Amino acid sequence: MRVEVKVCGITNKRDALIALQAGANYLGFILYPKSPRHISLEDLKRVSDSLKDISCKKVAVDVAPKLEDVALMQKADFQYYQFHFPLDLDKEIIRQWSEMVGPSNLWLAPKLPTGANFPEYLLEYSETFVIDAYSPDKFGGTGKSADWKSFSEFQNLFPEKKWILAGGIGPDNIASAYHKVDLQVVDINSGVESEPGIKDEVKIKKLFLCLQELEK
Repeated sequence: MRVEVKVCGITNKRDALIALQAGANYLGFILYPKSPRHISLEDLKRVSDSLKDISCKKVAVDVAPKLEDVALMQKADFQYYQFHFPLDLDKEIIRQWSEMVGPSNLWLAPKLPTGANFPEYLLEYSETFVIDAYSPDKFGGTGKSADWKSFSEFQNLFPEKKWILAGGIGPDNIASAYHKVDLQVVDINSGVESEPGIKDEVKIKKLFLCLQELEK
């Protein structure tokens, strides 16, 4: 099965086109205001309008969004919703996210310390889970690798779910990730940038070429 790729942190039309032309399956747009890769819904609309003749799946990325913000996202041009959140977040909020957008469209990204067990109560709310690098004060975008060992364990324990590996993946370590875990979907961001929010065309193309060689 071909590995799917989400290029996250898209902030402009140029980077969106580079990602799509290289072969990206998903484009991620970060709506979290504290992220250096933040994009407003207004700017997102301008990028989306410029891509209207190109088929692509768009992912809204946010951290513990309020329900009213999720409602605004639903009016935008998104197919999926990737929400990062701390483990002590009220379960009722997660249930409401799932109810609003649907378990098949919700990508949950719990903030899991290295070696932590997967919180099984989340399984009823989503079909897809994103495992990112742990940081005590950040939600993604750290440039560090996720806990690949735990990622594989989660896949083996819950094979009926879709698992997305994130965390500092770029052209220099994509082969290692491919060989060490059952890579189904990979989320790339800081590993293919020249600076936060600006993608590096050479790095993106190199990553996709590496994947093509691995999948031969």
